[in-house]
Amino acid sequence: MATPPFGLSVPGLAIPEHDHISMAYTGANVTSVVYRSGGAAGLIVTTLTLAYDGVGNLLTIVKS
Repeated sequence: MATPPFGLSVPGLAIPEHDHISMAYTGANVTSVVYRSGGAAGLIVTTLTLAYDGVGNLLTIVKS
């Protein structure tokens, strides 16, 4: 499978323009990733929520 040119993304998974990323953890697992435009206090443009099974395997990622 060819890699798309820089700037292109997979439809439905694209993250809008952003200049700040913050992450939250439960133990060693990342449970959310928040993308913002306008710095740390800026507008949230996308949030990814990650869910794990009982042994720490990543099960799902939900974009909202």
